[in-house]
Amino acid sequence: MNKQPRIPDPETSKRLLANLRRTRLEVQEVNLELGEINAMLAEQLRQQRLNRVRRALDSSTVEV
Repeated sequence: MNKQPRIPDPETSKRLLANLRRTRLEVQEVNLELGEINAMLAEQLRQQRLNRVRRALDSSTVEV
Protein backbone atom coordinates (compact mmCIF):
# COMPACT_ATOMS: atom_id res chain seq x y z
CA MET A 1 0.00 0.00 0.00
CA ASN A 2 1.37 3.39 -1.02
CA LYS A 3 1.03 6.04 1.65
CA GLN A 4 0.61 9.46 0.08
CA PRO A 5 1.60 12.45 2.23
CA ARG A 6 -1.49 14.22 3.40
CA ILE A 7 -2.08 17.88 2.70
CA PRO A 8 -2.15 19.81 5.98
CA ASP A 9 -5.23 21.75 6.92
CA PRO A 10 -5.19 25.50 6.14
CA GLU A 11 -4.37 26.51 9.72
CA THR A 12 -1.36 24.18 9.84
CA SER A 13 -0.24 25.44 6.42
CA LYS A 14 -0.42 29.05 7.65
CA ARG A 15 1.56 28.19 10.78
CA LEU A 16 4.23 26.30 8.85
CA LEU A 17 4.53 29.08 6.28
CA ALA A 18 4.89 31.69 9.05
CA ASN A 19 7.62 29.53 10.63
CA LEU A 20 9.44 29.21 7.31
CA ARG A 21 9.27 32.96 6.74
CA ARG A 22 10.61 33.66 10.22
CA THR A 23 13.41 31.13 9.75
CA ARG A 24 14.33 32.71 6.41
CA LEU A 25 14.58 36.11 8.09
CA GLU A 26 16.69 34.67 10.92
CA VAL A 27 19.06 33.07 8.41
CA GLN A 28 19.26 36.37 6.53
CA GLU A 29 20.08 38.17 9.79
CA VAL A 30 22.87 35.70 10.64
CA ASN A 31 24.23 35.99 7.09
CA LEU A 32 24.39 39.78 7.39
CA GLU A 33 26.10 39.50 10.78
CA LEU A 34 28.67 37.10 9.32
CA GLY A 35 29.27 39.56 6.48
CA GLU A 36 29.91 42.29 9.03
CA ILE A 37 32.33 40.07 10.97
CA ASN A 38 34.09 39.18 7.73
CA ALA A 39 34.47 42.86 6.86
CA MET A 40 35.89 43.60 10.33
CA LEU A 41 38.41 40.77 10.02
CA ALA A 42 39.41 41.93 6.54
CA GLU A 43 40.01 45.43 7.93
CA GLN A 44 42.12 44.04 10.77
CA LEU A 45 44.23 42.03 8.32
CA ARG A 46 44.66 45.11 6.10
CA GLN A 47 45.75 47.14 9.12
CA GLN A 48 48.23 44.45 10.17
CA ARG A 49 49.76 44.33 6.67
CA LEU A 50 50.01 48.14 6.62
CA ASN A 51 51.72 48.16 10.01
CA ARG A 52 54.12 45.41 8.88
CA VAL A 53 55.07 47.39 5.78
CA ARG A 54 55.56 50.58 7.80
CA ARG A 55 57.77 48.77 10.33
CA ALA A 56 59.82 47.32 7.48
CA LEU A 57 60.20 50.79 5.98
CA ASP A 58 61.23 52.27 9.33
CA SER A 59 63.81 49.57 9.97
CA SER A 60 65.26 49.82 6.48
CA THR A 61 65.70 53.58 6.55
CA VAL A 62 69.35 54.41 5.99
CA GLU A 63 70.73 57.30 7.96
CA VAL A 64 72.89 59.63 5.94
